[in-house]
Amino acid sequence: MRGRRILVVSVLMITTSAAGQQTKSAARKNPVPYSRKSIAAGKDVYLRNCTECHDADGRSLSGRDFTATPPTDLTDPEAWKNGTAEEQVFTSIREGTKKDMPPYKGKLQDEHIWHVVNFVRSLWPEAQRPKLAEP
Repeated sequence: MRGRRILVVSVLMITTSAAGQQTKSAARKNPVPYSRKSIAAGKDVYLRNCTECHDADGRSLSGRDFTATPPTDLTDPEAWKNGTAEEQVFTSIREGTKKDMPPYKGKLQDEHIWHVVNFVRSLWPEAQRPKLAEP
């Protein structure tokens, strides 16, 4: 009987762990199409939450005296240290970065973060931007 309980508990733990992993990966896939509407929504959220460090144009306030590393210039994906894939940008915003950027998971809903991801990617040089989902 004891062996059966251990087996049941083990199966439940594995199932719960697998479900948690699926939820995490599903949350990281961008559910918001890269569209003008999403970019505009992301800009609104960005202007209210991100300009203190990244400025309104995304180029960062690098002239300011930051105690740590200056904020990333969001218009230059080549300078990014935490990845430029949409999932990586989402994670950087939601979870923050190890050193300087604070997490926004308690401040912004995931959908709003995805809109910010789309807005930030719209700041990139045209050749590096995703293709718009709308005509």
